Amino acid sequence: MKQEKANNLPPRPPIVVVVGHVDHGKTSLLDYIRKTNVIAKEAGGITQSMGAYEIEHSPRGEAGNGKKITFIDTPGHEAFSKMRSRGAAVADLAVLVIAGDEGVKPQTAEAIKILNDTATPFVVAITKMDRPNANLDKIKNELLAAGVFLEGLGGNISWQGVSSKTGEGIEDLLNLILLMGEVLELTFDPQAEAKGFVIESLKDNRRGMVAHIILKGGVLKEGDNIYTTSAKGRVKVLENFLGTRVKSLEPSSPASILGFESLPIAGEEFSVGEAVNSEKELIQKGTNGVIEKDGENKPGAILKADTSGSLEVLKELSENIVNVKDSSLGDITDGDVNLAISSGGIILGFRVKVHKAAENLAKIHKIKIFTSDIIYKLLEETDAHLKGQRGPVVIGELEILKVFGDSGKRQIVGGKVLTGVIRVGSVIQVERNSSPLGEGKIVNVQEGKKDVREVGAGVECGMLIESEARIKPGDIIKVNESA
Repeated sequence: MKQEKANNLPPRPPIVVVVGHVDHGKTSLLDYIRKTNVIAKEAGGITQSMGAYEIEHSPRGEAGNGKKITFIDTPGHEAFSKMRSRGAAVADLAVLVIAGDEGVKPQTAEAIKILNDTATPFVVAITKMDRPNANLDKIKNELLAAGVFLEGLGGNISWQGVSSKTGEGIEDLLNLILLMGEVLELTFDPQAEAKGFVIESLKDNRRGMVAHIILKGGVLKEGDNIYTTSAKGRVKVLENFLGTRVKSLEPSSPASILGFESLPIAGEEFSVGEAVNSEKELIQKGTNGVIEKDGENKPGAILKADTSGSLEVLKELSENIVNVKDSSLGDITDGDVNLAISSGGIILGFRVKVHKAAENLAKIHKIKIFTSDIIYKLLEETDAHLKGQRGPVVIGELEILKVFGDSGKRQIVGGKVLTGVIRVGSVIQVERNSSPLGEGKIVNVQEGKKDVREVGAGVECGMLIESEARIKPGDIIKVNESA
């Protein structure tokens, strides 16, 4: 018998993030849910800027018994959903979206890895089921190959076919989410100090610093002192996701806060009460950054930020991709460029400006300067630049099983994808017995005699390859990300 629900603490609604490959219907699904729900519909454009919204759904047969669900809906959520502060994730559960007419793609595989790494429970929504070429069996088999074991196929992961065009299956998907929330026994302590996550922040010319947040524990009230790793303040105005001013807020509600002295960073955890060295404590305990790099030679970097809290966060997150040589507050000056010249590094600036003298000096000495007011964009831009310097990154490997024929440089081969993804147009390396044999390009890929753009791990496929190397069974094909 289960322990009485968290000592009779009141339940809180589940917080849900929707993840998956680009163009697989994430936005359409969220739009359909929002537009067909009375509460969310009332919010109109407010939810678009806030990055999250609440809906109320009555499970089938329970008319009048509406239960709340909070959806995270923001361009930045994929970056900061990877960040965990003291082991706490922003979302309680996820919906993994896969297009019924396409299947498992690279970002699908990446999302699955993130969900597994963060131990986030999830359900699968197979979208675009209104399309004639939607293939459930193919999707299920590809998910099996990716290590996702669905109900009915020896696993316990729930799934639902949906169409954001017709609405088919969406009510059942919402029922699944509510059921999962009940199984997780999500509760909150009304007496505990409020805590949650910042999902977006902005400077409003009329209202000042505005932070959009999701509350995960306790009760947040106007007048509370509030702290994140990079910012602090006092809750002067508290607005729910409909834009209505309220005196207090319960989990798992999205809201807007006015009262921060400086802009907090998207993805940060916040808490109320005493500061208790919260900045130092959070940093020492660490956050998992947006980008992780292990065992690589990292370039030197000079870091600049607008506040000490922001600088500490930038140092913590950037150490995965660069070797920090120096860090300080304020705009980027020619002195910073001289430091970068002497250390052979780059400069990262968070919420700072670049002085003209610094810009000119950097151009002369070819020093790269990266600046942004959004931390995950700053890190992603820096990482993309460094990847380009390091050369191609292998995103997939395939073992050759059979060679069907060749015509000059072009060879028709069959093989099985060992890891990652194989994609049309990719530049490849051919290896035999771990030694390089030559390079080439994938001209065409077929799966089951059907032309496809890419295939994932565990799938057997046929390929037309253009290469000087004479390929044989047993050879390994490595596919480059730079394709």
